[in-house]
Order: sequence, then C-alpha cells, then structure tokens
Amino acid sequence: MCVFVQKNDRAFSAEFNIKEFYKSLSKRLGRTRADYPDLNDKEFANFRQVNTTGISPNKLYRSSSPVKAWGEREIIADNLSRTAGIKTFINLADTEKNMKARKIFNNTYYSTQDVICVNTGLKFHSKQFKEGTAQAIKFMAVNKAPFLVHCDLGKDRAGYFCALLECLTGASAEEVVNDFMVSFYNYFGIEKNSSEYEFAADNEIRKFLPVILGVKSIYGINLSDAAERYFLNIGVSENEINAVRNKLK
Repeated sequence: MCVFVQKNDRAFSAEFNIKEFYKSLSKRLGRTRADYPDLNDKEFANFRQVNTTGISPNKLYRSSSPVKAWGEREIIADNLSRTAGIKTFINLADTEKNMKARKIFNNTYYSTQDVICVNTGLKFHSKQFKEGTAQAIKFMAVNKAPFLVHCDLGKDRAGYFCALLECLTGASAEEVVNDFMVSFYNYFGIEKNSSEYEFAADNEIRKFLPVILGVKSIYGINLSDAAERYFLNIGVSENEINAVRNKLK
C-alpha cells in the first residue's frame, strides 16, 4: 500500500501499510534494559531535557514514569530526576490514588517533590485531556522549575503536552516534530530522516497536534498564538500562561 502524505506543502510517498506498521512497532517494544543494549540510561528511560526555542536549559524535562514498574525504567527515571534536581512532576497517566499505590512510590525521590496527577487519557481532543492539561498548566504556574512531564512511556501523552509547551514558548514546527520523534528512536529504533521516521511523524505529531490546536497544519502558522488560544479555551488564564512562559524561559 502506498500512502501519500503531505509535509510542509511537499508531497512524498511512504511504502507502509498503517496497520502493519503499528503492529511491527508493538513487536519492537522491549521491556528490560537488556532489550536495549545500544541505548544509554537516559535513552532507555526516554528521559531528556526539552531544549526547543524559548525554553532554557534545566527548566523542562520529559520521561517515562518514575514510579510505574516497566523493566526498571522507573528506577532509572527516578534517579535521573534526582540528579537533574526536578522540583515539580506532572503525571499525565495516574490518579493520585494509583500513583501512591505503586510499590516503589514511598522510596522514591519523586515522592518527596511536588506532584500533580491529572490522568488525561489517550483521546487528545477529549474533555478529559483538556481538563487534565488545564490542571497541569495551572499547577506549573504556581510551582517551581525544573519540571518533569511523564505518562507511562513518556511518548504520547507526555509528547503532546510538551509539544503544546514548546509551541507556546516559540518553537518551530520542525523543533516540535523532532523532539516528539526522539521517543520513536528510544523505543523502536526509528532513525531520523528514514522513511519510517517520516511515516510515523505524519501519522502521529503532524496529524494529531493540529487536531488538538484546532488548526489545519502546524506549518506556516504562529504556533505560539495557536497554543495560547488553546490554553485560554480550556480555562487557563492569561496570567497563568505568562507565569508558565516565564518559568520556562
């Protein structure tokens, strides 16, 4: 099956069947450290700084969960959070009850810092996602950086939440895409500039971020204005938006 997609007003083709492509990704997803011998600990835990335009070093991080058991990623993510001096955690996957029920929770660095659980769900245009996102932004506005955003794998929910922050603070569309797609290398070995990379980017961030923002494309528009409109529409105040901008710059 030849799927034609549109990237920044240029058409290209990728020889992938979408169902088979995602089926192959599920088979590539390893669980233990031994499954990823070529990755360092940060890559294995999908732990990284967000360094797009408008976000200063040591302000915003993203990661797999530091508390949910997943092949010891949680232990590595918690230790890396301690090293980075994370002050505020945004948990997009759990309720507070579920988080505190995690076996390692009480023995983590994570448990000693400020944490909000918003459980946004995986439907990125849903009321649940919007309400959770608004709660998280409001929490960031009154708490200290460095921030760490996570879900379970730190790939989808964390990816879109960070993409919104990147847009707000002045990142270009390609910066947003590139940061989002690092997770596809860390989990599936998808290399940048490969046909797999472009296919995944078109069927993930380039497809769903416009839906979240309510725009036709993330290219050729002012992403900062679009993100600000989004946050205002879901109930975040202008003062809270500016507070988050200032904490990240």
